[in-house]
Amino acid sequence: MEFEEVGCSSPDFLYDAPNYQSYALTSPWHTPPKLLKMYVDGTKYPYGDADLFTIVRNPYSRVLSEYYCPWNGFQPKYRRGTVHEKDPGDPKIMNEWVKSMVKRLGVAINAFNMEKGKVKEQSKGLNEDDPILAQKHYVNQAEYVYDGDEIIVKHVLHYENLSSEFDALMKKYNIALTLPSKDEGVYSEANNERRLSYKDLDPEAIALVNVFAKVDFEKFGYQMVEEKFDENYSLEATIIENDHTTVTAPLPVCSA
Repeated sequence: MEFEEVGCSSPDFLYDAPNYQSYALTSPWHTPPKLLKMYVDGTKYPYGDADLFTIVRNPYSRVLSEYYCPWNGFQPKYRRGTVHEKDPGDPKIMNEWVKSMVKRLGVAINAFNMEKGKVKEQSKGLNEDDPILAQKHYVNQAEYVYDGDEIIVKHVLHYENLSSEFDALMKKYNIALTLPSKDEGVYSEANNERRLSYKDLDPEAIALVNVFAKVDFEKFGYQMVEEKFDENYSLEATIIENDHTTVTAPLPVCSA
């Protein structure tokens, strides 16, 4: 497809992807804005003075979404050479994968943060980041919204109420766009085989997610549990509205 076909005379973001694994530079559309700004010059920073919005999700259901991701998840169907020899519907297999992934990503993030504030010199074979970090699929969502105490992303929408919150944001900016209900999408439950859910996470997996994603629970108002989910647990965040933006209230840990 040519630029003119989508109403553009030139690309919005002139960017050459590196041939090495980099948290900052691989798949820049996945890179936290604060980090991208450090690594690219002003002509290549895509956001400028734009009002940004993003979508956040409960870390428990998000980790299950990552488990089923066809690119980076368990036995990913779009990754060349994947062998489908294990049952993805087995809770034991899912929990082992979740625990391994969260631990490995935590180690990779800690290693990267040891040089926080410095631009990391990288090239093929030199200081490459672990692919699990470079692909950024389960990096904490607060990394995108905040730079210290500064809010980088003005509008935070919640996946659990995405259609209504997205429609309200578009209305605020006088943009004639609406989003269909998740029940109508290609990833709706009706269009998928029976899948495991966050309720299938075991106590050890829950504890690891709690530690890793603590900042997301606190910043975005999602409720943390200690060992298991009771029947009244809600994936939705507690949201407080004010005149300027949407913020979330942290919830206490819930033991069930």
